[in-house]
Amino acid sequence: MISKMSRNFLLIGIFIIQIITIVKSQDASANQATSSTPNPSLSPNPTEQPFSLVYHIVKVPFKDNSGLVGYSQNNFTADKGHSVRFEWVNEEIHSVVESTTDNPCQTKQGGFNLGKHSSPFNNSFIITSLVPIVFFSDVGDDCAKGMYGGINLPKGYNWPANLAAPPKQIVPSPLNSPTPTPTGSMSIAAASAEKTGGGSSSSSSDSVSTSYYLKESSFGIITGSLMLISFYFNVVIN
Repeated sequence: MISKMSRNFLLIGIFIIQIITIVKSQDASANQATSSTPNPSLSPNPTEQPFSLVYHIVKVPFKDNSGLVGYSQNNFTADKGHSVRFEWVNEEIHSVVESTTDNPCQTKQGGFNLGKHSSPFNNSFIITSLVPIVFFSDVGDDCAKGMYGGINLPKGYNWPANLAAPPKQIVPSPLNSPTPTPTGSMSIAAASAEKTGGGSSSSSSDSVSTSYYLKESSFGIITGSLMLISFYFNVVIN
């Protein structure tokens, strides 16, 4: 038979275990609610344009009437949000590699490299700042012969004298992008952001409700346990 003291300790132990279990379940619920709340910094920003609306097409390679080979555009401006699209147009192998205004024919450390290709191939990137961008072909002596160019070059900038002049370019008007219109693209982003925001509100509401019911159930369990212990001491032991 279990002694009265042992039974008392057993009941007290069960009561303590119940309290610890309830506290842990509340902490776990709170952590889950916190982790499920979306990070605002990761939510789509409806003010940011997700698609480029203007394309600047650069043909690779391009040959002018004098026979010089280079890029069809080698000195032009592009605003932030514009897309620059390089299109390889024949079977010759050429490349597009980022360089600098100081050394147009030397690869810029950490710069982009679209690789060596022939037609059909194309690649694009978005202008994110108005910092000058210089590019060249690192295939053979392409660059020394005039295959280099720049975007948003400094006013009054001149190419190094030791390089052959690039082909005389004909800068066309930027093309409207075939991607969705500003209204459509902005609507997509805004809808996504609204959906994310709605999910955050729902998650917050659910976590509050869960926390409330956990507290209520905890109160009931503790009260019941106390009543059970009181009954045991008053009736069974006495």
